[in-house]
Amino acid sequence: MSFTPFKLLNMQGKAKVLHMSWIAFFISFVIWFNHASLLVLIQQDLGISETEVDILLLLNVALTIPARVITGMLVDRFGAKISYSVLLAVCSIPCFMFASAENFAELAWSRFLLGFIGAGFVVGVRIIGDWFPASQVGTAEGIYAGWGNFGSAFAAIFLPGLAFYFGAEHGWRSAIALTGGIALVYSVVYYFSVENFPPEIAALKTRRPAAMEVTSIRDLFLYMLSLAPLYATMSLLAWKLSTAETMILSSGCTAIVHSVVWLLFLIHCYQLVNSNADRLSQPIASIHHYRYKQVFILAIAIW
Repeated sequence: MSFTPFKLLNMQGKAKVLHMSWIAFFISFVIWFNHASLLVLIQQDLGISETEVDILLLLNVALTIPARVITGMLVDRFGAKISYSVLLAVCSIPCFMFASAENFAELAWSRFLLGFIGAGFVVGVRIIGDWFPASQVGTAEGIYAGWGNFGSAFAAIFLPGLAFYFGAEHGWRSAIALTGGIALVYSVVYYFSVENFPPEIAALKTRRPAAMEVTSIRDLFLYMLSLAPLYATMSLLAWKLSTAETMILSSGCTAIVHSVVWLLFLIHCYQLVNSNADRLSQPIASIHHYRYKQVFILAIAIW
């Protein structure tokens, strides 16, 4: 990999990957928070209550935690190029659903699904880490994250004006649908504009791990423990949506959701054990040893 300084305004090589990726992240944040500054208009149009508004805000981030885990696994399997393109294209669908919603239930389900767009952060970090050397990756990821996060501020600043431009009564629908259309178009642009790895290392990246590898039995159990809050969050959300205040889910549906969530947790744990069994059954060279608690501490800091 080249260690020469990169020209920020260049649209070739790793600089191009950086710019195409932060734009994708920017669009994902615009979509993720495209409703926040329009809630007053949405509330007036559909007559939803303050409690229902609070629920929409909760649902907007509920799926992001497991989505980042799932997306990270997909990136390992299929690469960042396909993963980001598919993420933008797929998430445009609930964006259109939200724009055409006629009641709170439709708003809630589409907003819940839109939480998946928050996983775009994971994809960009991976592709930039593969394209940039250690001496430059911090700067590159700072640019990526900074401009990407600005998407939420951009949505708050410009979407209300755009909604009034389209028409005060239903303009919020057109403004939100437009962001979905932009994501759909850019998913195609991104796919044909970037590659997963620089040419000099592309041939070396052939192995596709099924899960993170650990170096001790203790770390394997700590890994499984660190996953529990992700699934507990989904269970907690299901309970919240079944309370008397919301009643989006019936008691029967809630029981099914709890069962599915914790079944997925057990499947995930089985995959971790299966992926690490052969590795842990024999001595591991000291050079490959690391402590999973470092990852665990980082995860707690992010939470």
